[in-house]
Amino acid sequence: LLAALPAMQARAAFMAGETARRLAETSPDNLASLTGFFAREPQADTARLLMAISADGPGVTVGDLAGLAIPVLICGTGADAIHPMAHANALAALIPHARLVDLPPKGADKPAHLAALHAALTDFLKEF
Repeated sequence: LLAALPAMQARAAFMAGETARRLAETSPDNLASLTGFFAREPQADTARLLMAISADGPGVTVGDLAGLAIPVLICGTGADAIHPMAHANALAALIPHARLVDLPPKGADKPAHLAALHAALTDFLKEF
């Protein structure tokens, strides 16, 4: 429905909806990312891309994850509605010896988020 509207009209309709209100409260960084798509050209290609992404899956089975015998770092944050921390927790539980890091929310403190991500990656890579 929104894909058929002109970009600014579609953005206004999205911003007036419940999803945008919830994201503004819980994960403003996600809201900023999503609203940026309304200005992306060409609109038809962007709409197709977003529909394909939302219908896609990882293409990996639980058995595939359980069989991983390599070091794995999973980073998540509690204030991400698009990639919820519950998904990071579930993924870490499925992968033997996965290391899970809970990062500060990027929307609340981007420098702290990036510093924690950098530290997690650096510590993880030092093992090699």
